[in-house]
Formats: sequence, C-alpha cells, structure tokens
Amino acid sequence: MSHENIETTRRLFKAVEERDVAGVLAAYDPEIVIRDAASLPYGGVHYGLKGAKQHIEGAAQTWNHLQPEVERKMDAVFLDAGEYVVVLWRLKGLEASSGSKLDLPAASVYKMHGGKIVESQMFYSDTVAIEQFLASRT
Repeated sequence: MSHENIETTRRLFKAVEERDVAGVLAAYDPEIVIRDAASLPYGGVHYGLKGAKQHIEGAAQTWNHLQPEVERKMDAVFLDAGEYVVVLWRLKGLEASSGSKLDLPAASVYKMHGGKIVESQMFYSDTVAIEQFLASRT
C-alpha cells in the first residue's frame, strides 16, 4: 500500500505543477480535509471535494501569475511513513515587474486511505515572508 500512497502523492504534485485541477481532485478522497495556513489568501480548513476545489482555485488565483513554468517546479521529495506520506518541497514565486523572488522550503503531510488522500496539511518555513512577497505585488 505504501508504494500506491507515494504514487498518489507524486501524481498530486505533478497535477499541481501542471495546473491540472481534475488531476489534483483525482488524488483526493471525497471526504478530504485540507488544512493550510490561515494567513494565506486561500488558507484555512477545506472540507470535501467542493472545499478542495475552492482551495485549488484560491491558490491558482494567488500563484498562477507569480509562477512561470520554472517556479512551478516544487523539487518534491516523497517520504513513506506508512499510512502517511510526507513531502518536502519548495514554494517558489517570481514577481516579474520588480524581479522579486520567493523560494522557501515547505512540507506537507498526507494521510492516506485506499490509495487516496484523506487529510492534507501544509507547513511553510516562513509564512511572514510569503505574506510579504504576496503583498509586494499589489
């Protein structure tokens, strides 16, 4: 089962990098619970596939114009932890007009069941830096 769990999270990250909403949703259990930093524009707790879609849309609205193709690559490392998968990755952004860049380590923990993600929790090394980067674009 652990190999299947790793593959599901790999597909999730590939879908995020490719901005493939259907691919992201396919990795989630219908009862998914997503927890993201409340201070982010798309943060908070999101329930079910409807909540997951709101989270995806909010993140896309925030990041799409700040992540040209090279910044979308998250350099993810996948760690098998039984019923959990831990992913170490990088949050990157580029504000083209100013040249301002963001490149911070992050981690996500995914609880798995039946080859699907049932819980998702993101951890960022510096949410203040993310907020400042996002604020600098307005």
